[in-house]
Amino acid sequence: MKHRLLNTLLGLCLLIKTYSQNYEKIWFDKTDSIYGYYTVIPPVSGRIQGALVLMDGYGGDASSFLTEIKIHNIASANNILTVCVPTGMRLYADKTMQQLLNKICMDIIRTYGVKKEKFAFGGFSAGGTIVLRYAELCREKPGEYPVLPAAVFTGDSPVDLMALYQSSKRELRKNFKGWWLGESQMIIDSLETHLGKPEIGKNNFEAVSPFNEEDTTTGNEQYLKEVAYRTYHDVDVQWQIDNRRRSIFQTNMLPASELVNRLVLLGNNDAAFIQSKQPGRRNNGMRHPHSWSIIDEIDLVQWLRAKLHFYPEFISKPYAYNAPQNWSPETILFPIDFAPSLPYKGYEELRFAPGWGNAGSNEKWAYTILWWLDDDYTFDETVLKHDLEAYFSGLTKRRAIADKLDMAVYTPAKAGVKKIKTDTDDIATYQASLDIFDAQVTKKPGSLNVKIHQKKCDTKGNTIVLLEIAAADFNQPVWLQLDKINADFKCEK
Repeated sequence: MKHRLLNTLLGLCLLIKTYSQNYEKIWFDKTDSIYGYYTVIPPVSGRIQGALVLMDGYGGDASSFLTEIKIHNIASANNILTVCVPTGMRLYADKTMQQLLNKICMDIIRTYGVKKEKFAFGGFSAGGTIVLRYAELCREKPGEYPVLPAAVFTGDSPVDLMALYQSSKRELRKNFKGWWLGESQMIIDSLETHLGKPEIGKNNFEAVSPFNEEDTTTGNEQYLKEVAYRTYHDVDVQWQIDNRRRSIFQTNMLPASELVNRLVLLGNNDAAFIQSKQPGRRNNGMRHPHSWSIIDEIDLVQWLRAKLHFYPEFISKPYAYNAPQNWSPETILFPIDFAPSLPYKGYEELRFAPGWGNAGSNEKWAYTILWWLDDDYTFDETVLKHDLEAYFSGLTKRRAIADKLDMAVYTPAKAGVKKIKTDTDDIATYQASLDIFDAQVTKKPGSLNVKIHQKKCDTKGNTIVLLEIAAADFNQPVWLQLDKINADFKCEK
């Protein structure tokens, strides 16, 4: 078999129980037990293709709510770094909360190398209100915020703070006895204390609320025009009537549906109101529409993969990379398991000649590798020598061990690299020779010839390298096919 890696999207979900508590608290101020830390759950694969920032509802910390959801488990199985931020006693994204999110996002960028456009945000209840407004601010003032969110979701969140205030007032007037009356009074007191009453503090409300349903002009929601957005709700209105004496006019779903509608009218085709597929329940089994469980975690994570443009299935590849129809393709993500010392992010696309694994064929070991690297990297003879030796040593050793070959005859790959005349479409062109232990085909020492092209493409923030490889000498017929693949490679503008 070629060095094929199986790309499973959800198979690792079977391992949820083994790493469901594999999170780490990152402290930056141990004197602040509420806001002095955040929690991270890394991908089980070690590959990070994006970050998901989560916030719980009012009073929530950065870990307890993980018992209510599986989002972080499924994200971990799908190359997403989950970051949990404490909500504390916050109903909205005030300056302090904005600064906290800025601090944590910058730390994630520094520590894990996540690009600013590879962030998504999600929150339940007040946590959703906070992250939604934060996403708007990131888009409104990109120079003042460290990330550029691609997607946001909210779980039964009060996206309109004025509507929340009025709904809480109606709750008190109705006076249907229950603990929720105290919650309504708390909401009113908090909003009046910090923002004033709506009739005199309208500007204060509009500054922190993601949306104002009563505003006849376009408000803060305009900054979500280019952001994928989902709002999740359990639409069991009868439960609200039976248990709270609330009509649909006192639920969070009414303003949220209007927000989605206005986003669609603005041209956002990635805005959606998601009706829960199952009744909301807490982790103790109690029926409650206002629960994390209204979110279909598997569907959500697949949506996030698409909106964050995960490699390789959800990106629009801005290049033409063609080979004869009978050459088989393969894609491998960085970091590569058999060559972990290669410091790159991105992926490689391979094209194998039909005779790649045939010891008697002129096409033995004939294939091309396109490295699509997600950053600006510098290459020279020294770097390429290291990369080739690391790649082919790891590749052949892994196969030798898997086939239980005599490791006494195994030798690491040795490369010689020289820079040659630069091809027309290259930034730089190199030739290389490789001595390898051919564990894949002949099971004995062998050699490969390589041409390396760092391509001249107008792709900001990416580096593109195309390698032509074969066991045959450069004057053999197979090189006509390899050179044609390189000549036909084109970056699309």
